[in-house]
Amino acid sequence: VFFTGRRAGGNVPRDKIRILSLFPPSATMLGAALACAMPLLAVAAGAADAEESCALQTTQRSRRTEMLLQAEAAEAVMRAESDEVHVTFVTDCHAHNLWQSELLFLSAQRVGQRGPVTQILSGCSPEAQKLVEERHGTLGLPKHFKQSFVAEFNTKDSHVINKVYGFAKWFRDVGPERDVVSIIDPDFIFVRPLTPNIDHNQVALGWPEGDARPQRVQKGLVVAQRWGIFANPTTATSPWIPRIDKKFDNMTESEMFTWICSGSKEGPSPCSNISKQEVGTYHGSGVPYLAHKDDWEEWLADSWKDCTARFHEVYDGYIVEMLTWAFANIHRGKRELLLRNLQICSPGYPEDWEVVDSSDLDPCNDPMDKVLGDPNLGHFIHYTMYTDGWNKRWFSKPRELPHAFGRCNMTAEDHGMKEFLAGDTSNLTKRKRFTTCVTRRMFAGALKRTCAGQSSAQLVDGVSAGFTL
Repeated sequence: VFFTGRRAGGNVPRDKIRILSLFPPSATMLGAALACAMPLLAVAAGAADAEESCALQTTQRSRRTEMLLQAEAAEAVMRAESDEVHVTFVTDCHAHNLWQSELLFLSAQRVGQRGPVTQILSGCSPEAQKLVEERHGTLGLPKHFKQSFVAEFNTKDSHVINKVYGFAKWFRDVGPERDVVSIIDPDFIFVRPLTPNIDHNQVALGWPEGDARPQRVQKGLVVAQRWGIFANPTTATSPWIPRIDKKFDNMTESEMFTWICSGSKEGPSPCSNISKQEVGTYHGSGVPYLAHKDDWEEWLADSWKDCTARFHEVYDGYIVEMLTWAFANIHRGKRELLLRNLQICSPGYPEDWEVVDSSDLDPCNDPMDKVLGDPNLGHFIHYTMYTDGWNKRWFSKPRELPHAFGRCNMTAEDHGMKEFLAGDTSNLTKRKRFTTCVTRRMFAGALKRTCAGQSSAQLVDGVSAGFTL
């Protein structure tokens, strides 16, 4: 800092003093420069009240510096939060959902997932809610890993609508804490953090490749996993109509589909004449679903719920909410950007297995940080499919099996922790070994953490030959 304007034989008038900064005006450097300059200014001015004036100005500048620092910190937080997703999943209070939820939370913590993760629980009794909340508080999870409770929406005839209705209720009553909101299923484990950014190394049919593709999830863009369970890519231009099990009011199948999407058989709705090619390319989707909170607010949450309510009246299948997710996007005229690497599920599915197939690491024994260290690995393992090495149905059928609170006294057989040995080195076997061992190692780690000193924690090492924690 330089001072100019000194004249011989007298003090320098305040209006002749100039401060020239040689550095960028950051808050910390500016505050330091002003603090050093004040004594010199006081001498140059020679005023009787120099000390009082100096103290007052120093206080004022300190306050301004503090405000600038606070603003910089707030801006840094906003930048960090812009790279985060608010992840949600919906469960009820049945036993298998409770232990799945703990495994999901602990896996998210294990991989360093940033941003909120919210479990939306539907239909818990007051007693169950108290127990679940107390249990959640003992797990040592980050404070942004939360639970939220909503009413029961399922009935004996509608066991699959809690997900849609529960999310919509939470969204309206509580709401997201980030711009991008995702829905996953409770039978997910994190293997890599989820962010709003879109991997450019992934092929998304019908979308530009590389840098020409959208960089991240944003308003007007819905992203999901490609899941060809009901619509595979095709060149057929004939109309696509979902399976409809019940018809009424003398409507044709086309009119029924239009009614499901819009609430009226006359529409208007793009569902009236959408081709198999369009549906197969842009709407053969599954979880995780990602969308901007403004889209959820303006149309997606309510349209998904409304389509689900109408379709449930005429469809007896199990994947109601997956179909109606597509219907809501079709009705809005939104093409989904579908990726193959958001999750990996079944070794035989056309998902992105390239990292697993090309890896020389042993997912059962090598350090987990190395096994999960490739930045091109999928974000989740979705362990919904049957395998010999790991199967969620060991815990969900019958539902009376112990839940998270009772599993510490389960037997080795109850856990399904039988020996899983490496077989051949084909890609199919490598995929099975990866999904099995990573999931089981996550689960074994959860047992040791949450059942410390109890029977299940003691038996983990003895029954898990073939992999290490």
